[in-house]
Amino acid sequence: MFYVQYQGYVDISYWEYLMALGYLFFLYLYFARQKNVEIKQHPEYAYFLWGLYAKILGGVAFSLIYFYYYKGGDTISYFYSAVSMSKLAKIDFLDYLTVLFGDNNVENRRFFTPETGWPFGYMYFDSRTYMVVRVISVLALFTFDSYLVCTVVLASLSYIGVWKAFRTFVSYFPELQGKFAIAFLFMPSLIFWGSAILKDTFTLAFVCLWVSAADELFYKKRSRIPNGIALLVSGLAIITIKPYIFMVLFPLTLVWLLYFPVVRVKSTLVKFVLLPAMFITLVVGTVVVLQQLEDKLDKFSLDKAIHTIEVTQNDMKRSEQYGANYFDVGEFDGTWTGLLTKFPVATTAGLFRPFIWEARSVVMALSGSENLWVLLLAFFTVLKVGPFFLFRSVGAIPILLLCFLFAVMFAFMVGITTPNFGALVRFKIPLVPFFISMLYVLRYLREKALDRKRRGLQFDVNEYQLGSGPILAAQGLMMGKNGKLVRRDGGRGSRSSRSRS
Repeated sequence: MFYVQYQGYVDISYWEYLMALGYLFFLYLYFARQKNVEIKQHPEYAYFLWGLYAKILGGVAFSLIYFYYYKGGDTISYFYSAVSMSKLAKIDFLDYLTVLFGDNNVENRRFFTPETGWPFGYMYFDSRTYMVVRVISVLALFTFDSYLVCTVVLASLSYIGVWKAFRTFVSYFPELQGKFAIAFLFMPSLIFWGSAILKDTFTLAFVCLWVSAADELFYKKRSRIPNGIALLVSGLAIITIKPYIFMVLFPLTLVWLLYFPVVRVKSTLVKFVLLPAMFITLVVGTVVVLQQLEDKLDKFSLDKAIHTIEVTQNDMKRSEQYGANYFDVGEFDGTWTGLLTKFPVATTAGLFRPFIWEARSVVMALSGSENLWVLLLAFFTVLKVGPFFLFRSVGAIPILLLCFLFAVMFAFMVGITTPNFGALVRFKIPLVPFFISMLYVLRYLREKALDRKRRGLQFDVNEYQLGSGPILAAQGLMMGKNGKLVRRDGGRGSRSSRSRS
């Protein structure tokens, strides 16, 4: 038990644990049935329940650590600010709707009373932070203001976007479903930082949903209305909560979508014309959209970005608030050119830091251990495939191009703006599944190339522009429930047919 301003002494009651277990039981019944139905045609559903359990476990573990050990933190402030709104709804629902959908100004704050308590001021008057409080307040209403149960519900809801992105990658390379499960469902940083009552849970889920919806809408051309809505909702959510993510994700999505028609063209002359046209379209389209969203982007708009980066980095170096656990990328000169000189050190930090020897706490040690594994995986992947094969594959396969560009550009963005390790490990999680998936696909392609070479055959990476899925389908193969290739008529795929894929 500990004291929370405006709420008094708080604790997690026994009934909350019982209610959370009851929720998990009904969740199991629903999702187990869905798994049993879907796994007949989609073997990746073997990971469906395990991924959900991992996400809920991560959210609960994070919440209990911050509740009982740290007895505070943003997650506590988010929730109890939302509880004030929930209490307001029970007293006067119309006032609650005004606060929920209205401006977060002094006038609307007057609706709160000593009976409801007040949202924390630093959260209420920050529009991006308060958006999370608004959403959590709705969940708090349906979970009886229980911190634990609200965490479990949020973790399960945010799993939807992550699961969809996982299935998107499986649709391209079905043989790698186990590897993609590691990347999207079981990475410790995603489970721990991306499942609790934090901004990062929302941004991870909506980035994954954005990629999945864009792929379904523009590449596979399926369920256009639902996927169009999903794309719109995820885009607005990212802009509202963390607009700098959208500033990276939107232009790279344009590259992903515009590049595919270009790489399919075989004529060098036509490509010579299309590539500059695509580049101009990309630049103009990005600038126009970002300028139209200037009011929503606020301090992250194009004309304020440099100043925001400087202010953010200097703020997060304040040892009295954040501790001394930070790194320095050097001084800025206030220009884009000067900013780009920090690219190597900032990108390295975004991808691989904190290193294991930089850890100053148990949580940072766990993050450092994961980063060491990622660093070794990246190092041995590049060593195995070689730089030439890497860039040839990235340039030939659109989904790999998206992964590479998003991982590198987002790593640079968080690395340049987040010198504090405690924040860095949270802010970087949207890039993690895409970076890990890219490394696994590169290793897979290199194995296929070596297999072709051993049999005296040529390997053309352009065959995998749409992944290995169409190749397997053409050979009458599919992934079975046991994770192995089988014939669509029910027989086991032969060694020769598997090697041809």
